[in-house]
Amino acid sequence: MNVQQKSVNEFLRILARRWAVITAITLFFTASAGLISFFVLSPEYEATAKVLVNEINAETATDTGDAATSFYQMETSFKLFETFMVIAQSPQVLDKVVDNLGLRDSYSQMSEKVAIDRVGESLVIEIKANASNPNEAVNIVNEISKVLNQEISKIYGENQLSVLKTGGEGDVVTPVNPKPMLNMIAAFLAGLVISVVVASLLEWFKKPQIQPAQPQAQKGPVFNSKLFSK
Repeated sequence: MNVQQKSVNEFLRILARRWAVITAITLFFTASAGLISFFVLSPEYEATAKVLVNEINAETATDTGDAATSFYQMETSFKLFETFMVIAQSPQVLDKVVDNLGLRDSYSQMSEKVAIDRVGESLVIEIKANASNPNEAVNIVNEISKVLNQEISKIYGENQLSVLKTGGEGDVVTPVNPKPMLNMIAAFLAGLVISVVVASLLEWFKKPQIQPAQPQAQKGPVFNSKLFSK
């Protein structure tokens, strides 16, 4: 049996001897994560709205031909898309949303609740909001869509957005956070690793420490006293 096999066998023997410690620590971590997820952390609900950035009117864009017109429309629409996403996350929009809904959130607090993303390579803006109340999350995304459309109409003088989906349509009412099962699995793995380390340390401290041998004092020659008694 080589050294590596001996080490593996010794490790397995440690696990067998300390199974109670390993089980207790692992269960403690897993149960704690479950209790915190279910009873301590506040649930968060998510709502989603989608708006489409309308293409620029070809008649007002250019008169240089169909191919050039289509290219100009596409290029201008994508530039507007990036601009609209910035406007959607600006204080100009989010502060009005807070005021209109009668919320107490500051701009920074509201911006943390809201996520503005692009759907693939399309001209669709996806607006997501998380809140402790599902109705509040729905109201936030719908109000952002409304205020964003109003602000863009003021700037560009025409309706540049079309609402594809309002908050609440097809949204699942179950909380998106916390995720108890995911938290418990992570806690189980962490508890298992920590418990194995603790078991190994207990075995190491239990082993008798071999003290280095003390050098014996050198004894001198032994003389027979009878030789000197004569």
